[in-house]
Amino acid sequence: MLQPPVAAIWPFASTIMLAWGVAAAIPVIIHLLSRRRYDVVPWGAMTFLLAALKKHARRLRIEQLILLAVRMLILLLLAVALADPFWPTGAAPGIISRAGARTHVVLVIDGSYSMDYRRGDATCFELAKQLAAQTVDQSNQGDGFTLVLMGEPPRAVIAEPAFDANEVRDEIAGLALPHAGAELSASLAQVESIVAAARDKHPRLESVRVCFFTDLGRTTWDAIDTPDCRGRIGRLAEQAQLVLVDLGESGRNNLAVARLAVAKSPVTVGRPATFDAEVRSFADRDESQRVVEFFVDGRRIEQKVVDVPVGGSAVASFSFTFDIAGEHVVEARLGDEWLGVDNRRWLSVPVRESVAVLMVSGKPGSTRYVATAAAPFDDQRSAVDAEVLTESAILERDLHRYDAIFLCNVARFGRDEAAVLRQYLEGGGGLVFFLGDQVDAESYNQALVDVEPSQRVLPARLGSVIREGEQRLDPLEYRHELTRAFRGNPGSGLFTYATLRYVRLAPIDPATSKTALAFDNGDPAIVEEQIGGGRSMVVATAASSESVDASLFPPVAWTTLPLAKDFVSLVQEMIALSAGSRDNARNVLVGQSIEGVLYGAAPNAPVDVAAPDGSVERRQVAPDGAVGRWSFEDTRQSGVYDARLALSEPTLQRYAVNVDIRESDLSRVDPDLLPEALARDVAVEKAPSAAVESTRRTGLFRFALAGVLGLVFLESVLAWRFGGR
Repeated sequence: MLQPPVAAIWPFASTIMLAWGVAAAIPVIIHLLSRRRYDVVPWGAMTFLLAALKKHARRLRIEQLILLAVRMLILLLLAVALADPFWPTGAAPGIISRAGARTHVVLVIDGSYSMDYRRGDATCFELAKQLAAQTVDQSNQGDGFTLVLMGEPPRAVIAEPAFDANEVRDEIAGLALPHAGAELSASLAQVESIVAAARDKHPRLESVRVCFFTDLGRTTWDAIDTPDCRGRIGRLAEQAQLVLVDLGESGRNNLAVARLAVAKSPVTVGRPATFDAEVRSFADRDESQRVVEFFVDGRRIEQKVVDVPVGGSAVASFSFTFDIAGEHVVEARLGDEWLGVDNRRWLSVPVRESVAVLMVSGKPGSTRYVATAAAPFDDQRSAVDAEVLTESAILERDLHRYDAIFLCNVARFGRDEAAVLRQYLEGGGGLVFFLGDQVDAESYNQALVDVEPSQRVLPARLGSVIREGEQRLDPLEYRHELTRAFRGNPGSGLFTYATLRYVRLAPIDPATSKTALAFDNGDPAIVEEQIGGGRSMVVATAASSESVDASLFPPVAWTTLPLAKDFVSLVQEMIALSAGSRDNARNVLVGQSIEGVLYGAAPNAPVDVAAPDGSVERRQVAPDGAVGRWSFEDTRQSGVYDARLALSEPTLQRYAVNVDIRESDLSRVDPDLLPEALARDVAVEKAPSAAVESTRRTGLFRFALAGVLGLVFLESVLAWRFGGR
């Protein structure tokens, strides 16, 4: 549609409304018609009146013209007000709608955390919000806006066209950058759905424009070459104009704190704990003398300097001794970078007075060696508090008090015992099964394996007892975390002592059931798996020399492994691996839910979760058998989340939510390889260091209306004054 000449000089939101300006001719027409209404009749007395009027004719004519001009100006100014003029202070590149058209504008803002990259005084995400606000400010009256934040998953912030510009601007201003990546295919599907729904519900929106504000990060836009994304882009291009505003720049470098972990968990009071922070490079050059700071509960403790090779990583470590048991948080922080989201990483560290381990003995003497290995010192130096009981303790004791449970040569398990053990796993506990001469494999399989997947306890099915001579342990190249402590010590007695009898194990799911150690013949010796919130581990042989093959005379011990000096180290590693499962649940990635398991909690008991931004949301405890569960899913920001469990007395649990460093790679897709339907706007690249200021269209129609009212008042005053004279 061609714009009237005046619109080329001054922009109007609704140029068509200027047509009302022809109404300004009405006063002139009335004036001319009123002059033709009268007939001239000669009258003698009028001679004297005409003589008097001639003296004032010039003044009267000027007064009438003034009144006529004011009345015409009233109507002209009213037409201008209806056309909604605005003062253009800048243009969002390629986005302003053609004058007079009603357009559905879909604003799609990239929410991957690479958009936190700083360009001058503003991040790419802030620039995207400012440009999106400009699009709204410079729109035509009657345009509708929807808003999509690309993420994992994408979020329709405004799902149906909104016509109030102020509300749309407020929604844009309130957007917070999620600390995750973005799914391109899902975002395009969201846009398709919004466009289709708006076309049916708002047919008066004549055209559609989809505006993408993005840095073209490879982790998000690599999917553009997939058939699914190509198809969606093609379908959108058939019904909408597609505009891509490129906010990125080439050659961006970045370092990220990729990992923060404690060398060995659980952590106990009074014993040094070592923490490792891995710094990874996503740069095209070596980074030397980079400072890594360590904080404990917000207090800076130490700093280390690392050299990070191009494309590689470096590890900074520090040790700290906790004096108080309870909830603690360790943080590793990298010096300022252009991308700040991945420069910090947190670790939730529940510190215990000691690690509580229950040893269940199925036969006298079955736990003697593992109990000694768990707490090898008679004084207070041991970090493990081991308690030895008979198998009746499984049903009689409150198992959640223990961080790990060793079940040694227990003959069989019933349905009730299996249910209790499964609940213990769900709560994050660790189970270690040592087999032996009393074990009824069929009972184990029926109660702990051949059940519903949600009730399974063992990571492997038990087979027959193998009697194939002496077998020794194979560390399997020390690939499993249970054996890493033995790396570099191939002559360890752990791998030289013989095992004569063992139960053949068949891992349930090769994808999740991992073989930590094997025998010389390849049969699994130790199989473990994360089940529920905890970890289950089964050892194919016995934990003591009390387990014997009585079919021979003299009886033959199943294994001599417990006699090895390094058996102590193996048991300690088992305790650390199994008991640390509860701590693993405290550390998740952005987008993953944080969950808690409570024993004896009242149904619907409140749990208040405080997010890093200070907001607090309440969740309810849901009963699940003998335990209560709660979960919090809105973990879009990295940082520390505090959960206060309002039971008999408030209890604090702390959770660390960290970013997935996939998005730390700031490499970009080649803009020239994008589909032709995506009209790329590079205006922002011309001033990469300048912050783009959000321009709001000044509401000049309000001033025009005020002028109309002023002129109406002026016309009344002039008419009264001129008429009075």
